[in-house]
Order: sequence, then structure tokens, then C-alpha cells
Amino acid sequence: LGGGTAVLITGTGFRTGATVTFGATPATGVTVSSSTSILATSPAGGAGTVSVSVKNTDNQTGTLFSGYTFNSAPTVSSVVPNSGRTSGGTTVTIIGSNFVAGATVTFGLNAAIGVVVNSATSITAVTPAGAAGSVTVTVTNPSLQAGSLPLGFSYTPPPTVSGVSPVKGPANGGTTITIAGSNFVNGAAVLVGGSA
Repeated sequence: LGGGTAVLITGTGFRTGATVTFGATPATGVTVSSSTSILATSPAGGAGTVSVSVKNTDNQTGTLFSGYTFNSAPTVSSVVPNSGRTSGGTTVTIIGSNFVAGATVTFGLNAAIGVVVNSATSITAVTPAGAAGSVTVTVTNPSLQAGSLPLGFSYTPPPTVSGVSPVKGPANGGTTITIAGSNFVNGAAVLVGGSA
């Protein structure tokens, strides 16, 4: 929305000294490269699509209606699930707004893989590997506008088991045991000899 995007405009009949407007706002840095090519820098604009017009010094004008879209910056409101393995590989859905095709996703400093922009409000991606702890999740549109959710995803290390008490019981089961270790989380499953 703030402008500053280098734009290539193609057409015919462009002449030296031509001006360019995006909607009603003049572009800056207009360079007529040839009779079929102009480079210009977009001005600031409100969110939405505008027409792009080229006006020669003889006042003849050509217009591409709905030729350029000013995009709002993306926002990230949630990540589901919001935790996963430090080794990566967790498929997540990122919810927010103003996502566009070609957007990229990072978890902390690491790029996600398998990024699919499902809609302007939903992205699916696969987490990269990361160190244990919470990281910021960032979506960056091709326009380089970005939106982030601080501490939006937590990397959880795998559980470890250091001891079981008691260490034996009857073959028909039913013994209450205490398992010591680390990195246990709600919803964890326990198998004893392969049986739940």
C-alpha cells in the first residue's frame, strides 16, 4: 500500500516524456525504455484494484483497466496445531488475512516447506526443524509485505524415560506405575511392552 514497487508496463505507442498514473495518482521514476515498454515506481494507494494509464506528451492516453492491485499487508492470527517436533515435519494451518499466491512462511529464521495458499485467510505448510522453544511465525507476500504472530509455534523436544516405579507386577496387569523422565505433554500415550 505504501507504493515503491518497481513495475514494468507493456503496450504500444509509448513516447519519451510519457507519464503514468495508478488510478488518479501519478507514478514516480517513469522511464520509457521503448515504444512498448515503460518502467515506473508505484505510488502509495488504498487496498484494491486500480487502472493504469499511460499519457504521451500529445495527451493521447492508453489505459489498462483494473491493471494493478494494491495489497494490504498479511496478518497472522493463529497456527493450528501450535506445537510440534523439533525435527520438523508437522503440517500446520496458518489463519490470518491478506494472503496471496506465492507467499512464503518462516518459523523463526527457518523457511517452511510445502507452503500452499488455500485462500486469502488460510495457508497450509510443513514446519522446518527448530530448536526447542517458541518461535515467531511470519507470512511474507511476494510484495515483501509481511505479517507475524510472535511465539506462534512451539517446538517440543521428544520425551525421554529415565525410570519406572515399580519395575515389576503381575502378568495380568493392573499395576499403577510412575514413569519418570522429561518433556511429557498432555495427551501423551504410554506403551508397556507394546501394549497401551
